[in-house]
This record gives sequence, C-alpha cells and structure tokens, in this order.
Amino acid sequence: MNQPKVSIIVPVHNAGHYFEKCLASLVNQTIEEIEIILVLDCPSDGSDKVAETFAAKDNRIKLIYNEENLHTGLSRNKGMKMARGKYIGFHDHDDYSEPTMYELLYKKAEQEELDVVRCNFTCVYVKASGSENIDEQYKYPDISTDASNKEWIYENVSNGNISCVIWNHIYKADFLTENNIQFLDSRKICSEDGIFFIEVYRKLNNLGIVSDYLYHHVFHSNNTGKIYDYRSVKNRISYFTELYLFLNQNGISEDKCQYYLSKNIVCSLYSASRQALLLFPLQKAIAEIRCIRESELMMKCINYLYKKENLSTLFHLKPTVIIFSFLVKLFK
Repeated sequence: MNQPKVSIIVPVHNAGHYFEKCLASLVNQTIEEIEIILVLDCPSDGSDKVAETFAAKDNRIKLIYNEENLHTGLSRNKGMKMARGKYIGFHDHDDYSEPTMYELLYKKAEQEELDVVRCNFTCVYVKASGSENIDEQYKYPDISTDASNKEWIYENVSNGNISCVIWNHIYKADFLTENNIQFLDSRKICSEDGIFFIEVYRKLNNLGIVSDYLYHHVFHSNNTGKIYDYRSVKNRISYFTELYLFLNQNGISEDKCQYYLSKNIVCSLYSASRQALLLFPLQKAIAEIRCIRESELMMKCINYLYKKENLSTLFHLKPTVIIFSFLVKLFK
C-alpha cells in the first residue's frame, strides 16, 4: 500500500466488550487509505485475541506487542514511531467513531493545508444497570478555534475550562516530528494528553474545525481515568507541576500561573484524596495525602486562594473542597 493518508494509533489494555465496537468503527471508515496501529499493552482479558482476529482479516491493521505494561502515554509514542501516515490520529480502545470521521478531518486538512484539524464529540455514559446510555454533546467554545490566542488557551487548559482531549483531532505527522511533540509517561503523570494538547496548541498557527460530532467517548466503570493508580495524588501533582513549568517557560507571570492553576489544583487534589480515603486504610490514605504538603508548588497555590483578594474565588468552591483545603493548610 502507498503511504496511508491517516495512521490511527490505539493503545490496548483491557478494553472488554467495548473493543470490538471500537475496531468495527475503524475498519469501516469511509476513507480506506488508513493504517490502524494497535499497541497491545499486556492485556489480560483477551483483547489481544480480538485484535489478532481483526488483523487477520484486514491488512491495514498493524500490531505492536509491549513487553511490559507501558500505559497509554508511552504506548502512543511507540505507535507514532511505526506510523507511516501523512496524518496521525489517536483513538481510545473503548470508544468508537462515526464512519466519516477521518475522511472529513483529512479532507479539511488537505484542502486548507492545515497541521491540525478537530471535530466535536459526544460523551456516552454507560449506566451500571444496563439501561439506555446517556449521550451528552461537547462543543468547544467558539473562541477556542483561534489558535493564535495562546494565553486564552493556556488559561483555560490550566483551569480545566476546556476539554483538552486528543482523540478528536488529526495531526500532520511532520508537524509532530518537527516540534518533537510526544506523550509523557502516564505511569508517573495523569492527564498526559492535556500536556500533549497544550504543546500542540503552543506551536499551532491555524486550526481546522469540523463541527460535526464524530467521535464518541465512552464513560464506564473501568475507564482508565477512574483508576486511582493513574489519577493518584502523586500523579496529579506531577501533572500540575508540568503545567506550571510550561506556563512559566512561556511567559506567563507567577501571579497568573497561580491564578490559572489554584482552583483546579484544589478541586483535583480533593477528588484524589477522597478516592484515597475510600480505597485505602486510613494510615495509607494519609500518607498519600501528605504528598500535597510536601509539594511547595501545591501549597503555594492553595495558600494563594486564602489571600484576601482571592477569597471570593475560594468561597465559590464546594464547602467540602474548602474544608479540605483548610485542613491541608492547617495540619502537618
């Protein structure tokens, strides 16, 4: 086959019964000149057998076998090294996409000579009871289409106001290579896709938009994003530290860095701490939470909210989050 138009990279761990729907949506794309790179990240639920069955029927599917569990970040990097497509897309193993998704994104990129094109997406919430799923459409704010408005993007990624996901985009492969944009190790940092997103938008001049809702992100009880090992207190601290360094290195003042990050940090660390208290014996949970006080940056941002001029922001938080932040400040 000649150079594929799009390489679609899918890290695969334990995708469960969602995986077949994911693969069916990819092999049935209306754009045929694609390659589908499945990075098998030591699955133990038979997802590898499903991948091999599909690959035996479709020579556009390429398989990579990880010798150890690398998680999504490094698995995507391995996929990028193998990719031959002019554009690269990323897909989660339990999501699915509309048949026209990659054709529409590719045509937009080619017609307007764009490095990055994105579409809107839906969130599909799977009820534990097995009853009908709930679909919720996510549309980016119109202002986010202006890739030149860097400070707006930095602020709204930092404070969590926009969804900085990466699977509803395609990226010109040369653009990623020339700017050395890769994923961080998601065993040590959560929201590695957020760092990838902000690095892409830092280098981006023009962004293509396809307004259709073409990608469907499935939320269920086994999502990676719900697993504490991935979204632990330590990994969230690593994410916010990386984000702070990014802002600092890109001309954002110290006061603005804290303004952008503080509210998101407190809410995120409260969520992780609450999960730790529910999962672990008290002593272990407290040891997890103690990492917050050991981070100078986290304490700086929490203390920022307690300055007189910032109390209005603090008091708009949920009471439980305010109490949590106060206890972190108070107790060693």
